[in-house]
Amino acid sequence: MSGFAGIVRLESGAESAEKDRPEIEQMARAIAFRGPDAWQQTLQPGAAFAFSLLTTGPAPQESSQPCTLDGEIWFLGDARCDGREALMLKLAQHGRELPSSASSEHLVLQAFAQFGELALPDLDGDFSFVLWNPRERKLIAFRDLSGSRPFFYAHRDGILVFSNTMQALFSHPAVSRRQYDLQFMGDFLLGSPHHDPERSVYRDVRRLPAGSLLEYSPQGLSVRRIANLPIEDLLQLRDEEVIEEFRELFSQAVADRLPSRMTTLLLSGGLDSTSISASAVNLRKLQPPGAPLNLRALTLDPLPLFHDEEGLYAKRFAKSLGLPFELLHVGHILPFEGIGSISALLPEPAPWLYWALAPFYFSRIAQVSRVALSGDGGDEILRGHGGAYVRYLSSRSGYASAAGTLLRYVIASRKLPALGAGIRSGVLRIIGRPPMPPMFPQWFTKEAEQTWNLRDRFASINARRPSAHHFNPRAHSLVNSPVFAAGMEEQDCMWTGFPVERRMPFLDRRLLRFLLRLAPIPWLMEKEVIRRAQQSVLPDEIRLRPKAPLRHDPLLLHVANGKWSPPVPHVCPEPLGLLLDWAQLRDLLCNCGGPSLRLELRPVGLALWLMAVENGRGIQ
Repeated sequence: MSGFAGIVRLESGAESAEKDRPEIEQMARAIAFRGPDAWQQTLQPGAAFAFSLLTTGPAPQESSQPCTLDGEIWFLGDARCDGREALMLKLAQHGRELPSSASSEHLVLQAFAQFGELALPDLDGDFSFVLWNPRERKLIAFRDLSGSRPFFYAHRDGILVFSNTMQALFSHPAVSRRQYDLQFMGDFLLGSPHHDPERSVYRDVRRLPAGSLLEYSPQGLSVRRIANLPIEDLLQLRDEEVIEEFRELFSQAVADRLPSRMTTLLLSGGLDSTSISASAVNLRKLQPPGAPLNLRALTLDPLPLFHDEEGLYAKRFAKSLGLPFELLHVGHILPFEGIGSISALLPEPAPWLYWALAPFYFSRIAQVSRVALSGDGGDEILRGHGGAYVRYLSSRSGYASAAGTLLRYVIASRKLPALGAGIRSGVLRIIGRPPMPPMFPQWFTKEAEQTWNLRDRFASINARRPSAHHFNPRAHSLVNSPVFAAGMEEQDCMWTGFPVERRMPFLDRRLLRFLLRLAPIPWLMEKEVIRRAQQSVLPDEIRLRPKAPLRHDPLLLHVANGKWSPPVPHVCPEPLGLLLDWAQLRDLLCNCGGPSLRLELRPVGLALWLMAVENGRGIQ
């Protein structure tokens, strides 16, 4: 994930250029950790840019940025194009013939030159970039729908400061890291810091939401959503056609993300990551004889905290593929560990407890590779609910058709499909084990509840997200949501601290569009489509294995074995005191345990992060 940063002024002169010079130098230093291969700083009239290059592949990359086709529009950012052949064919049909060696940046510039802003939502791949037109004094910025590549900006007094690294913005004197956004903090404490996707923990810093376009010109600054996964008709295909199409799209998704250099496969004993690993190995076998495999598998397990079978499944599978295998024990890592180390400080308060976990294993990945493939996203899109599909069939074809679909599934699988109708929750209530509903925290002050509208926001956070999708609204809503994009952003090296790009084939836009057109019954019941597609590819012990959650909650075990207890500061740090009754929180933590412990630890994590920043160590 190459680094980029910039300063754009609507009015400029020789004096402003001299002001920008030291500031862009500071921003360049802040993004240097992202790219060890090249560094550039560029001054143009009214604009200053910085870039650090991380060469990965397989798509060609420009070695220098900003870059341009004609001197009119300049590209600065981080881009990786999927479906290059299809895009080049589309451009060729409009008279733009491009060599196969054209970089991703070049493809974006050509698409924009031909189709304008309409080209951006249709780009396949991962993107976070700006296009600068110095003649018109106009900048646009685009961030793709997956959200895996961040974009932050600050705007004040005719100056726009931006970067894909939040820390770089604080190099500019117009951006303060001592002024916090209390609405963001309130949402963080409610369990959804990105409920408003434009906010960050800092009042001066805004993030560009996934799928959105920012426009900055003498007419002002605006942000609007331009990209969504579309709602398309149900596919009418025979079973063998579904399997063939899935296999082709899945292989394309892996191939477009698989560089020729050494790549780490983040492997578990589950279906998603093993499918990616098998596809990567098969693609490597298409290389000329004697070419290196250049793949390794890395698996995490909770030892020495407790034993888990995931590592055993992963080890056997890696051995069957001939993959070098490393099993990394992470059970010794404790909640909030690492806050005392400057390298472990986070750009924002982390919504997870094990702060040192990602830097720990990404440091191992970075020793040998720059790209890691993971199965993220598979659970969200491949495991569906069938209730909406049954209603869709009933409305289109009648109750008999819907009943027939259900009956065929029950006969074939010998179980009821997951309908998402609350049947399981109802049974649990009847037998006296109702699921725990979301709890509104007790430790907010009444003034905070009213000032920041926290109870209404809590209801909104926990409400079912609406979707106009007729037969798979849950998955469609999820992959278009800011919450999903935020989870992808947190895989960025801004959080891990190491120049490693984590790529997720299941988030391939072409594959997602196909999956959202499949009949949820049977194809998205317990990942039926991939289980059938991987027949004869994966061993049955993995292919037919049900989803296996962790046997134990590491947090509760760390507390129970006496290894850890909540490190509650005696004094509530500012500005958290404007939100919380700290004395009440301390009393609750003294007596809390079980599922509510995670809720009570949210303000502890926020307090520890604030103290680290306010104590002058800054953020890394």
